[in-house]
Amino acid sequence: MTREFTIDGLRRVRDLVEQTSRVAGVSASNVPGLVIAVSELAANAVRHGGGSGRIVVEQTDEGVRVEVSDHGPGLPEHLSQDLPSPEAVSGRGLWMVRNLCRDLHITSSACGVTVRLFMPRAEPTA
Repeated sequence: MTREFTIDGLRRVRDLVEQTSRVAGVSASNVPGLVIAVSELAANAVRHGGGSGRIVVEQTDEGVRVEVSDHGPGLPEHLSQDLPSPEAVSGRGLWMVRNLCRDLHITSSACGVTVRLFMPRAEPTA
């Protein structure tokens, strides 16, 4: 499912990710982390990417794939993957997303940023 969003649609973005994750069989303990990660990406798209963004949420046999993109100026070329210092005003969002989701891929250019991530289905219990 693909949706365009603005700041007024961030709640719908979170709801979409939560519902799709649960239907896809993502572990109940991983759903909140995925929702938080996507919420941060969507808020960044609105804040830094021109006021709007696009989300693609796809249920797969293995779990859920999410893509959040915007049309902003892109990310700095040398983006640190370390936790920013306590004095830093910003920079924690992508660090947090990296720690909540696996298979995180970021594509950045002067035409915008696209972040793709994946959350697996829960392992079957015996």
